[in-house]
Order: sequence, then structure tokens, then C-alpha cells
Amino acid sequence: MRSLAPGWLCLVACGGAAVVAPERTPRAGRSVRPPELDVAPIDPIAALTPDEAELSWVVPGPVQLELGATAVSAAGSGRPIAVTAIDRQGNLERVAVQLEHARFSVWIDRTHLLSVLQRDQRLDGAGAAGVTSAGRDTDVVLRAGAKVRRLAHRDHSTQIRYLGALQVEGWVPDAVLGDHGHTRDAIGRIASGRKTLMVIPGAVIRTEPRWSAGELAIMANGYFLDAIREREDGWAEVSYEDGDVALHGFVSKRDPPGRVHHWHETDVAPVLAPNTTVASGTCLYARPNGDAIGYIVGNRPVDLDDAGAGWWTLAIDTPWGPLGFAARGASPTELFACAPPSAVPPPLPSTPP
Repeated sequence: MRSLAPGWLCLVACGGAAVVAPERTPRAGRSVRPPELDVAPIDPIAALTPDEAELSWVVPGPVQLELGATAVSAAGSGRPIAVTAIDRQGNLERVAVQLEHARFSVWIDRTHLLSVLQRDQRLDGAGAAGVTSAGRDTDVVLRAGAKVRRLAHRDHSTQIRYLGALQVEGWVPDAVLGDHGHTRDAIGRIASGRKTLMVIPGAVIRTEPRWSAGELAIMANGYFLDAIREREDGWAEVSYEDGDVALHGFVSKRDPPGRVHHWHETDVAPVLAPNTTVASGTCLYARPNGDAIGYIVGNRPVDLDDAGAGWWTLAIDTPWGPLGFAARGASPTELFACAPPSAVPPPLPSTPP
């Protein structure tokens, strides 16, 4: 591999020293073991096929293949990735990543972990969660299961941002947020049967038909609202609903656009140039003589280079961009496998003559 160093080398420096892990702490939501009891070590291969149905979501950021290693900067898409949280060390979360072509685990800072609403939560645009001003029935409701990013914290409340067709920001009680949720099918805009009002991204939906009124949401990645009533002064009373959010407010096409946030996307993502196809089940190591942290699923093209002494550097495409691992074996066709039998797809049936 000529243009890409493995994950156990310094692919991209992240401006900080290697992270030294504090004493192990259990995953959030699980019982805390008394300090005098030993904590069973995590089997990184077995943890890649978890029994739990709940998932977590992370925004790609610098990752470590093993604790204390140089962090690898994200060079792929900035959109959230579904993962399973399997361990924690201080501010670092170990997550299992399940891709079509590979399973592996990485360590990532918890600031990149999205929160999941555990129940429906109403916001009124006034900065307080669940509070509606007297005489006002405009509001925005984030549905249970909506994924949000934490922005700030005070007392027992967290400022969050939701980004979907609409962008919603506000304060919610800490108790409504969790690290995990169940996967579900995406539900797009639900038509109400009312007249459709088209707006541009950046259109601000407010609590009242005036520019100084509180902000409920901003149109981010959509264009259509349901018009309840259009006023002569250019304002319209509108509603919107999809699987994550429901809204009732006012919008004006004369109102200056608000700031829209987007998931960060890398301008020029590195391109992987595969040179070898390796067998399904091929073991992925954090570094030569390091721990096994993943495996290949299906016979897959990879970028493979001889690192000497029976070790190889092996790179695959991931949501973080091309990511380098180590592989062990006498030759490209004799690489050590460590995938559980259930993780290796059965061979394709032979074609009858």
C-alpha cells in the first residue's frame, strides 16, 4: 500500500497527545459493579455481534483502533453512523461498527455520540422545554427516537440540535435523553391534505406572525409546509409533520433566512485502490502483534501490502474514509481468520451445467 498508512500508524495527526485511558467504567445504563469486584474484559470479536437490539449513533470524528494509539482523523462522510456501544474508558466510547463488508470496533470521543429522545418532547421556542406561553398553541414536538446533538448543559437541562428536514434547537430535560435507541424505518413528510406552501432552506418558522417572535425551527433539508391560513401581511400559519418532528407555527417569505447547519462533509475524500481480494472472515488487527478487533465479511477487494515478519497492512473503505488495519498470514491467500461461523456468508451455489 503506497498512499495510505495503516490505522496503527499516524494517518492524520489530530493535534493532541495519545489518550491515556482512566480506569474502566461500565457502559451507561448498566449496573455499576462494586470497585472490589473484577470487571470481565470485553471480547472485541464476540462484541461485534451483540445480542441487544438497541443502537447508538455517532458522527464521524477522530478514532483510535486501540487505546493510546495515535488518533485517525475522519476523512469520509460526516453523516451519523449506526453503531453498538460496547465499552467505555473515561471520555472514550468503544463502538462496534457493522458494515456490509466488514465488522470492527473503534474508540471515539463521547462528544461525537448523538443522543436519542426517549419520549416525545415539546418545545415552544422560548428556550424552556415543555413550557408554552399563555394563549399560544404554536409549538414543535420532537418524537421519541429522534437523534440530536448536545450543545450545552446547565442545571438539569441540555441544549440540543435536531437536524432533519427541519432544524430544531432548544433546551430539554436531561431525563429525556439517552445514548441508545431502536432502529426504525425513516418516515418522510406526512401530508395533511392542506394546501402545500413551498419555502426555501433557511426559512424561519416562528411562534407568532412577527419577526421578533421566538424561533421554533428552520427549514433545513426540505421545501414544503402545510398552509393552515395565509394572511394578507405575507405571513402564513403552517404545520409540518414527519417521523421525527411535528410543528405548528408561522412563516413569512419576507423574513430573512436563518442559519442552517449541515453534517460536515469532507471536500476531497481519499480514494482506496484495492489490489487483492481476501477471504471472508479475514481477521483485522489494531496493529502487528496487537489485538484482533474485527474481520472481513465476504470475499472482498482490499489494499494489501507486506509489512514483514508474517504481517500485512490491510485497508478498507469505511465511513471514516480508507482505514488501515493489520492482518496476519504467510501469504495473501493464507491470512488468519477469526470471524464467528455465523458471520461468514455461505458460499454461492454452483451454476448447473
